[in-house]
Amino acid sequence: MHRAKIALAQIAIIAFLIATWELVSGRLINDIMISAPSKVFPLFWEWLLDGTVFDAALQTFSNAALGLVLGGTAGIAVGVILGQSRLLGDTFEPFITALYTMPKFALIPLFIMWVGIGSALGILTASVVAFFLIFFNTFFGIREVKQSLISSVRIMGGSTLDVLWRVRLPSALVWVFAGLKLAVPQAIVGVVVAEMLAGDQGLGHLVARNASSFNSAGTYAALIALLLAGFLIDRVMTALTKKPLEWKNSGSAM
Repeated sequence: MHRAKIALAQIAIIAFLIATWELVSGRLINDIMISAPSKVFPLFWEWLLDGTVFDAALQTFSNAALGLVLGGTAGIAVGVILGQSRLLGDTFEPFITALYTMPKFALIPLFIMWVGIGSALGILTASVVAFFLIFFNTFFGIREVKQSLISSVRIMGGSTLDVLWRVRLPSALVWVFAGLKLAVPQAIVGVVVAEMLAGDQGLGHLVARNASSFNSAGTYAALIALLLAGFLIDRVMTALTKKPLEWKNSGSAM
């Protein structure tokens, strides 16, 4: 019953917002700035039928996925190496933190100089964004392991490799899932921004192309595609990381 009430309330809110949007478009606000839903949704449906949205989304998400794999793998590797070594960690962590505080999207002009425009630009941007988020979670996950657990393994004759595989990595894995939940949407944002600035395909390019031609309906339809895709990705990541994050928050993680 509670879920049904929530669903009804959400539907009512959406209906109210769409109705208000329709009323103000072209009346209170110029329709060039806010195109009416009666123009936006038919165009969005047309794009669904002819494959425009699917092709653009496939390009964006494939680039984001590849960037996430590359950046995430590098982040885990560097996080494990620096997390295990107090000397290396204390030496390099301030430099990585300094780079992390720099707005990543400000680097896109530099990335264009390195790899040009197109898919490579989106992949590189997503990789950089994912690297830092995964690195820090891996790094602190490795370091947060209870010393008593490490001592127990060593007392039983365990080597440094045993400590890594049996204690540190299982503990860090929970942190990696937490970082992954943040890294996935941010990697997609990185690709979309790159596509908007210098892309020739993808959802970001679809938004920029329509906005540059003052096609308000097309711009809003592209934004709706982004909104729905981002929402679905968030729901999927929430489902995939729910159990690990519950375990971490309960204090059961090592």
